[in-house]
Parts: sequence; structure tokens; C-alpha cells
Amino acid sequence: MRKLVAIAALTFAACNSGSGGDSNTVAAPTFSPAAGTYSTVQSVTITCATAGAAIHYTTDGSTPAAASPTYANAIAVTTTTTIKALATASGKTDSTVASATYTLQAATPVISPPAGTYATAQSVTITSATPGAAIHYTIDGSAPTSASPTYASAIPLPVGATSATTTIKAIALATGFANSAVASSIFIIDPTATPAAAPTFNPPAGTYASVQSVTISTTTAGTTIYYTTDGSTPTTASTLYSTPVQVAASLTLKAIASGGGHTASPVASAAYVLNLPPAATPTFSPAAGSYPSAQSVTISSTTAGAVIHYTADGSTPTTTSTLYSGPVAVSTTRTLQAIASATGFATSAVGSASYVIGGGGGTSFLAVCSGVFDKQISLYQTCLHWNPDLISSAIGSPQVFCADTQKEITAGLITYNETQGTACANASQALTCPDLVSADGVTTPAACDTALVGTVNTGGNCYSSANCKTGYCTWDYIASAACPGTCQAFVQLGGNCSIAPCADGLACDGSLGTPVCKAESPVGGACPCQSSLWCDTAGGGAGVCKAALALGASCTLTSDHCNVLTKCAGTPAATCQSYVGLGASCTGGTDPFDSLCGFGYVCDAGTSKCVSWPKAGESCATIFICINAYCDSLATSPTCKAYLADGATCNPALFGMECASHRCNTTTLKCDPSPLNRCALP
Repeated sequence: MRKLVAIAALTFAACNSGSGGDSNTVAAPTFSPAAGTYSTVQSVTITCATAGAAIHYTTDGSTPAAASPTYANAIAVTTTTTIKALATASGKTDSTVASATYTLQAATPVISPPAGTYATAQSVTITSATPGAAIHYTIDGSAPTSASPTYASAIPLPVGATSATTTIKAIALATGFANSAVASSIFIIDPTATPAAAPTFNPPAGTYASVQSVTISTTTAGTTIYYTTDGSTPTTASTLYSTPVQVAASLTLKAIASGGGHTASPVASAAYVLNLPPAATPTFSPAAGSYPSAQSVTISSTTAGAVIHYTADGSTPTTTSTLYSGPVAVSTTRTLQAIASATGFATSAVGSASYVIGGGGGTSFLAVCSGVFDKQISLYQTCLHWNPDLISSAIGSPQVFCADTQKEITAGLITYNETQGTACANASQALTCPDLVSADGVTTPAACDTALVGTVNTGGNCYSSANCKTGYCTWDYIASAACPGTCQAFVQLGGNCSIAPCADGLACDGSLGTPVCKAESPVGGACPCQSSLWCDTAGGGAGVCKAALALGASCTLTSDHCNVLTKCAGTPAATCQSYVGLGASCTGGTDPFDSLCGFGYVCDAGTSKCVSWPKAGESCATIFICINAYCDSLATSPTCKAYLADGATCNPALFGMECASHRCNTTTLKCDPSPLNRCALP
């Protein structure tokens, strides 16, 4: 049963899950930070999810090959550069070429104080966030160039006998950077100017039981109003008021009026406290109780337009928990909890329903197998905020695995211990988020170790590694293996592991050329390391094993060593932070792995919110990855397309990604059936 649990976790944790990945093809390299426009020099790291892979790269836009420079250290990008990378590994097909273009543009200058009318002399400063940038400016409204005066000290705007208008424009230039955009501010120094009347709010500050639409106005004609909603002091660079402000939660509005020949008004402030009625508590159908078989549970709220978030592991849900979008499959004992939220309402109370399936989880293999996968799904959704659509698209694989394993049990290739299976199911349900950390994403309760025992000796015919008494089945690891495969011993210490797995306690290390099995080390030992540890090579040599960093720990963006529940993020001081789900605020570029968004989400550059990876029929030109589909990256307009059936014509340049089996035969140019479909059990 250990193999069952490990495969359950790996089904969801595979770097190409849901996108047509092939385990015999090296994963495409990824870049950090992601491609984009930056105002400072960048230090770019390149990584590959395939253990032991070598990365080859170019910085001149040419296509990399095995003869290109081998990546070893972060690449300093000091001018606009296109980096391309290829990953290779012994015994595997080379990865696709990954590309990232870094455009360096000097940061637009910031002119302070903000533009406006002033009754007193002003001292104007100009800054740029790009280190070492030279700022050139004009004070006559003309466009600045490199020939314009260079900013060195504050620009005085004296007060005279009459009104004087000065338009300051500035541009930043830096070596290796494109010129910044032009910043522009108009200053009116008028000794006779008077302040505009302070804005007023309608309705006024107070406590309300419903959402408020607040109008801001001033009695001074010709002025413009600027406001903030976070309690900060507004300036003419704050949000411009144009329509009533919708107050849907308690906040403090502050506003000023400026313009029309007047200096800025005093700051007006209004605090709004909203005591909103709660949304209706979610209900469940069918109701909580004991059922002989799996149930499809719908969750609803009587509050119109309510959005529901839920958990399936008994934990308290929040608005960052899994978004309810359709019936929840409950095939083993579990507790669902849900909350509802809606505009004009406070978050509802928590609704809860516990389901006992088969009188306590059942003891048949299929019930246990389904329960283990259900728990894995719950952990990845709850702990890592994985996209439910991504998980749903992969559910077919666990179902097929459970059914095929049952066939192998029936055929006598595997012995199933019902008592240990029931204990395994119960232990699996007790797993929590920290278990993902301790086992590096593969949770294996001790009770699961002896639930499934293979009956095939070394050298005997096998259809999966679960058939083997010891060792592995060649069919699981070698793409060209005959049908059926044969049980082989695990590779021992010092053996070649390029196409075969190492024995327990050993890890495959390809850092020095041909991959060989080496002993896994605990904290403080020489690399390779035990799961959940990382290898620190800063001191040279083989490196030292260190524990992964916990939530809140300080980390380095270029070498994220946070534990699997967190990711290194934040500037200027980076820390290990929790992943977030759909609709949550985020930062990051178009790289689907370069943000705090959970697997299956990407940080949208336009909204700075987590959005889903594209699905069939949607464009994948930005991230070249899809959910339950493949990205036709060779098309002029890359689009997610449905997988091709066995026997369909395929393009080997896509490395089998377009085939449902993920196997494109390079001789016939047809999609090959998967091994389980090519070879019938006896």
C-alpha cells in the first residue's frame, strides 16, 4: 500500500500534471524572476524539475544545444536580454526550449511634491528607482532628452508678486536600460491663492447596516477631488473622484479638493462602520449521516448571489478556501464545512456536515484506494490551494489506477490484506498539512506498508511494480519495455540509476555525470539528502543537507528553500509565505510557478489576482500549459486543445503532449496506447 499512497501523491505533484507531460521527457527549464520589464538589474536563476538534469543556455536569442554553456550560477541581466534554456538528462528525451526576455527600462521619475497650486515657494525633488540613473529635466514644458539639464539638486519655485506656472518634465537614463517614460507635473505658484473648501461626505460618517454609496463634494467651484480608502493622507496623486464610492466594509475615507486656482483644501475624513447581516449559513444535500456508498454533495445558501468556500478535511473554511463550483464527491468518511459570502452581507456562520461512507470507510480495496486518493485531493486543495479543476482533470488517473490494481489482485499478482487496508484508510484520514512537510509531499502512513504485497519474484512477468515481491517492474520505468515487463531488483549503492530506481534510503545523484545511487543523508550530512531536506552547496564540494524553512522564516528569492507548504516571496525582505487560491491578490509574472498562487493558477498581470490556467479552447500563448488539455505551442496562436486518441497522427516535436497516452511513436507518428491498454492482464 506504500506504493499506492506514493503514487497517489505523485499523481498530483508531478510537474507536468494536467498538461500532457511525459515522464521520459526532461521537464522544461523555468526562470526566476519571470520574463518582463524591470527597472533594476536582474539576477536570473534557471531550474528544472527533473532530478539530475543539466541545463544549457544562451543569452543572445539563439537556440541552445547540448554544446551551449552549462548553467551553474545566476545570470546577471544588465541590459535587455533574451535567455533560452534546454534541459538534458541521461536516458531521457531533451526538454522543450524555454525562453524568457528581460527588458530593462529605467523607472519613471517621481516628482515631489505633487503637481498643483501652491501659495508659498516650493522645492521640487526628482527621483528614480533605478540605481545610478541620470535624470534629465526641463522647466518649460518641452520634452526632456539626454541633452537637457541633469538633475542634481532640488529645483526652487519661488513665490513672486503674481501667479507663475511652471511645467516640469523629467526622464531617467541608465546604461543598459531603455529610457524611462516621461514624468510631467504642472506647478502654479500664486501668492493670492486660497485653499479650496474641504470636501464633505454624504451620507456622513457613522455606523450602518447596509452597503453605502458615498458622494464626495466641495463648495469650491472648478476644483478636483482626490481620495483614499485606507486611511492614508490623500494628495493630487491619489485616486481621482468621479463617481460615488461604494463602501462595502468598514473603512475610513479621506479626501482633498484642489485646482481651479486654489491650493489643496484641508483633509476631510469620514469613518464608516458597517454592521452587515450575515449571509445565510450553507446547507448540504444529502444531509449529514451514514451512507452505504459514495455521495455527491451539493452545498447551497439561500442568500442570492452568495459565493461558497469549503473544506473537506474538517478544518474551518475561510474566503481563501476551495471555491465551491459543483457537487463534491464524498467516497469515504469525511466532514465538509462551508461559509457563504455576498455583497452587502457579512460572512456567514460555518455550516458543517459529516458523512460516514460504508459504515466507517469500508474494507474492500476499492473503498480504501478511493479514500486514500480523496484524502490526497483534500490535502493538496486545503494545504496548497491547488486548482480544483486541475485535480478534477487528474481524477481519472487515480480511478483507473484503483481499478487496474483491483484486476491485479483478482489475477493473483498482488495480495491485499484487508485488515491492514482498513488501518491504512483510517491512518490516511488522520493526515494533516504538516504531514506533507515531513514526507516532502508523499504521505505514507506506516499502516499502509503491508496492505498490498506483490507475488511475483525477480525475473517474473509483471504489469506494474506493485506485482513485484521486491524491486520494480520495467514497464513502469522504461518506455521501450516489452509487454509484459519483468520484476527487477532496485539499484543498489553506487549503481547506475539513469533508467531504474534506487533502493530505499538511496537517492539518484547525477550531479557529476552518470546518475548513480547514493545514500540519503540527514540534516548535516553530505548530499544527496533525505526527502524534505535541501542541499546547500554554498561551501563547495558535495554540499550539506539542511532542513527546509518554515512559514515566516527569512529566505532568498533566488534559492527558495521553504518547505513544501510555503514559497519564498516578498520584497525587500523575503519570507516563506503560504500559497493562495483563486481570486487572491498576488504578485509575479506570467510564469505559472513564479507566484504564491497554488498549482493550476497563475498571477494575472492585469488584475494581480490568481486566475486559472487555460482550458480547452482558450489561449495558452502566455504560459504554454493547460488544464486537461495540451497547448499547441507550434501554432501561430497557441491554443489549448483536447488530447488526441490512440492511433491519431501526432507531431514528435510536441514530445507526445498532444496524445491522451502522452506517447507519440516517432516511427509511425501515431499516438501509442498507454502500457495498460497495450497489454491485457492474464
